[in-house]
Amino acid sequence: MQVKYQAIILGGGQQAGSMLFPLCQDYSKGLLPICNKPMILYQLDVLESVGFGPQDILLLITRNHQAVGDLVQRRAEVVYVSDDSDSGSALLESCEKIKKDFILLSCDTMIGANILNLLDFHYSTKATITCMMKEEDLDKKQGRAPISCNLNESFDIMFIGSDHSLLHIINQEDDDQASLSVSRNVLLSCESVQIMTNLFDTHIYVCQYEVLELFLNLNKQKLEIQNWKEEFLPYIVKHQKNVNLLNLIAKKQQNLFHERKQQQFSIKVFITQDYARRLNNIKDYQQANFESMIKGNKGIPLYQGVQDFQLQYPQDARISPDSVIGEGTRIGNKVTIQRSIIGKNCTIGDHVKISNSIIMKNVVINSNCIIQHCILSNESAVGHATELNKCNLGNLASVEPNQKLVDECIIR
Repeated sequence: MQVKYQAIILGGGQQAGSMLFPLCQDYSKGLLPICNKPMILYQLDVLESVGFGPQDILLLITRNHQAVGDLVQRRAEVVYVSDDSDSGSALLESCEKIKKDFILLSCDTMIGANILNLLDFHYSTKATITCMMKEEDLDKKQGRAPISCNLNESFDIMFIGSDHSLLHIINQEDDDQASLSVSRNVLLSCESVQIMTNLFDTHIYVCQYEVLELFLNLNKQKLEIQNWKEEFLPYIVKHQKNVNLLNLIAKKQQNLFHERKQQQFSIKVFITQDYARRLNNIKDYQQANFESMIKGNKGIPLYQGVQDFQLQYPQDARISPDSVIGEGTRIGNKVTIQRSIIGKNCTIGDHVKISNSIIMKNVVINSNCIIQHCILSNESAVGHATELNKCNLGNLASVEPNQKLVDECIIR
């Protein structure tokens, strides 16, 4: 199958995973496991399922994320960018590798939606940029989506036209005014305009190649736009009706410019109700792991192919059916595990109780411990008779015996 698009995955820069502390302390966000499988592999699975091959996929990462590149080197072309690159500047650095229209994805977005539906929408609407949004349920009392995992206190306010055009976007956190100010041209550009506060930006965008040319020209004018979502997208949305913006798009043939001028710069919104979650914070990361454990008809198809192993463990161990145990893990006597994910090659001592927790690989939990609502990163260790509640341990972190900790972040 010949693919008309390139897929570009933003795999993480130097600041990637800052909101996932301490999980990404000396560890790449793209390698964080969802149901014992690195999150970057889910994106590759989704892309490959609709025909993308290694020659169609670019992974943009900095050198400190080389472990991610090593993992996917046979499934994507890995492009290393400068250590201080942001999402936008990483695109600029790799522009010579981008040859055609492209779909841009953040490595921390888990999606169950069919990518082909998004690409078909982009093509049929003749959009210059298509933004994929996940629609959340509205809280009728507040008039917007409830404060949940996907939508926190900082939410986007969007003006969407009757033709799915994105006419205005502003982040509530960035807006210090009591009321919104919107130009008349925006309101008159469509027959009707809908104001929406329950759309979650999946950070997945489909772009015509000329968007990259525009981005290059904007930076040549020293506008210093570095971040795609926070700087470039709001700028383009604000100026999309401005003919001067079209002048910045590379004009290889003059007659093409007049054609573009007539159709204008078009930014569309593709709204999906299918599964989508961005794992850029602890709460969403936990929730995605818990969602991955749901089996049967209520299970999320994205996670259903993940394999868990039938292990031999003592008869007096109690393990709930919604838990996942990784290969090579050893479980002691009278252990209780409820609604938790245990990684590969872990050692769990006698009389340990684990609930609502994520335990990564090569973790040691000594006897008589109680672990509740915790995340224990790779090769961490918990001493004898320790109780942890709502604690997160970074890689190689350790907790001394006989401790009782609540709401702690622990690094090595």
